[in-house]
Amino acid sequence: MIRPMLCWVALWLLTFPACAAAAAANCDRVLAVDRSVAARTLRAEDLAGLLDMGSLPDLTEDPLFTLSPDGSQIAVGVRRAVPDSNTYCSGIYIISKDGRANLVDSGPGAIFWKFDNLLGKADFPTGFPLVITPRWAPDGTTVAFLKLVGNKVQVWRTAVDGSGGGALTHGDQDIEDFRFTADGSAIVVKTLDRESSSLALGREALIGYHFDGRFSPVARNEPFAPGPLPVSYSVVILTGQVRSATSAEAELFSGLGAAPSVDRWQAGTREDSLGVGRVVARREDKEIVCPSPLCGGVIGKPELAGMNHVLYLRRGGWADSQTALYDWEVGTATPRKLYETDAALIDCIPAGESAICARETSLQPRHLVRIDLSTGRTDTVFDPNPGFAHLDLGAVRRLRWSNDQRVPCFGDLVFPVGYRKGKRYPLIVVQYTSRGFLRGGTGDEFPIQLFANQGYAVLSVQRPRSPIVAAGDVSQAMRDRANLENFRERRSILSAVETGVKQVIADGIADPERVGITGLSDGSTTVQFAMINSDLFSAASASGCCWEPSQAWILGPAGQSYYREIGWPDLTADRQDFWSPVSLARNASRVRAPLLIQAPDDEYLGALESLTGLREKGRAVDLYVFPHEHHVKLQPAHRLAVYQRNLDWFNFWVRGLKPESAPDHVEEFNRWSAMCRTMEASYQTFCHEAL
Repeated sequence: MIRPMLCWVALWLLTFPACAAAAAANCDRVLAVDRSVAARTLRAEDLAGLLDMGSLPDLTEDPLFTLSPDGSQIAVGVRRAVPDSNTYCSGIYIISKDGRANLVDSGPGAIFWKFDNLLGKADFPTGFPLVITPRWAPDGTTVAFLKLVGNKVQVWRTAVDGSGGGALTHGDQDIEDFRFTADGSAIVVKTLDRESSSLALGREALIGYHFDGRFSPVARNEPFAPGPLPVSYSVVILTGQVRSATSAEAELFSGLGAAPSVDRWQAGTREDSLGVGRVVARREDKEIVCPSPLCGGVIGKPELAGMNHVLYLRRGGWADSQTALYDWEVGTATPRKLYETDAALIDCIPAGESAICARETSLQPRHLVRIDLSTGRTDTVFDPNPGFAHLDLGAVRRLRWSNDQRVPCFGDLVFPVGYRKGKRYPLIVVQYTSRGFLRGGTGDEFPIQLFANQGYAVLSVQRPRSPIVAAGDVSQAMRDRANLENFRERRSILSAVETGVKQVIADGIADPERVGITGLSDGSTTVQFAMINSDLFSAASASGCCWEPSQAWILGPAGQSYYREIGWPDLTADRQDFWSPVSLARNASRVRAPLLIQAPDDEYLGALESLTGLREKGRAVDLYVFPHEHHVKLQPAHRLAVYQRNLDWFNFWVRGLKPESAPDHVEEFNRWSAMCRTMEASYQTFCHEAL
């Protein structure tokens, strides 16, 4: 929620004034739950336009839904992309016990994005959506939430019937987070001091920025503010007055929060010496840590159930492929497992003898369910995408295996729609999470069910755990250094992918000559490593790329300092032995698979060394740069374009099919055709069939 990002969002909407006005008028319609979808072939727009709740499963830190004080209603934030106008609609639903869902607030463009402190740089953009948590007033009559109002993030409220909406705050700075006070007469708000940093950078700009650890040249050509930024807390009384918050009020934002009374526990987590979050309970000055290993590795925030029971989620089973719901009675030695599933559970909140959870299955997007804690029975409470089940979907089979380092692995095989046993199909590998709904891999750029509808089998591979088991109190840098030695972790990940692919080939499902691989972020590195160290793949697509010696200056001084600490060589070091397994530029003559790169504009510089080396050796490689994007692309039109181009790329290079979008992208088709004609015969795949 940094100021440059908010200004850009506002400018983005102003760029399409007619569309933005139409979106404002139609957001109620756009956000409506559509139950009328007829059975038909799935299209790219069906994936791009899902009604979404929260963020990615592994990045949902704050609750995406909340229960009313009496437990009778649920509030949840939703958003839907509108690719035609390149905008979003977002809103708040109130869901009653009987499942009725009432949209109480809606509007265009009010999507916030997650920013991190990266190596001392504040507000480093990620491209991931930030969870908007609706919070209930203690009397249960209204909900409040963050909303973009007049180019400022403010706290907004509405009655549960949708009436009386309006801003609760009117400050000069963006609100980061807020909480109601216990009596509901005020809210405590959290802000970061970005203004001081902006003023300091503005003064420095007049005399020239000093190039130091604040810079990340690949991201932008000016420094980031030093992080972390100062935090301030204030109290906004609902009648309008504002004062500074007390320390007790500020503690409402801590992991545990302020204990409301002397006889009631608060639940939370504390990191142990290895950085693992463990379940704890606190009452006044007394804190009890759950001693069991089953109380570590908690997903999300534990919740108090009753007076002294804590409900929480953690992973388990083969390669942590399952999610389990546990109950820990404060003071006891061992928690009790209540429920376990192959589905992904993201949030769980106690509700009497049940728990309300956000859930995803491999074939069903995120929805809310009620789990009976005594029987395990699951009932749907709110499904924002009920029509998705009517579309043609490829069946899914969960696979489990071990790689060559005996690390447990798992993934999901998605069969092509209309699959016939005995026929071999082209296969596309998607990475690097395979928990929950199989949409498009990490970053959502590789549309799994669109591939399945176009005749591909898809293997969605979960990134395996590190093969390094560190003992004792070891720093993250030491772990990273151990994993980098001889690229041990990278070899483990590639082995996991290769072993899964070979299993699908051995089962007679995949054509061994027509296998593609895709990835974003860590998955992009796997793509790069596979192109040099494997002969399984006939085409590749990555979002962002690549590890090369130029990273010494691309990442900036702070980035290079950390990479030197964990074992990457300096730019001036003569280390061909190190770069031989990973550098595409130095292995260009060995590369067989055509490579598509679709990079955000603040990362594409990292791809240029690899791109240049591959082109010099006549290899098939193409790069597209998406403006005003970050690590994960957020613009709806961009997401749709990435989906379609990935399909076209694999159709051309893996199946020898003319791209579907060729009539609208003649230059693109001609360019790929020229690449195909000039490739050495031994490196041609099936592209000649499309000419």
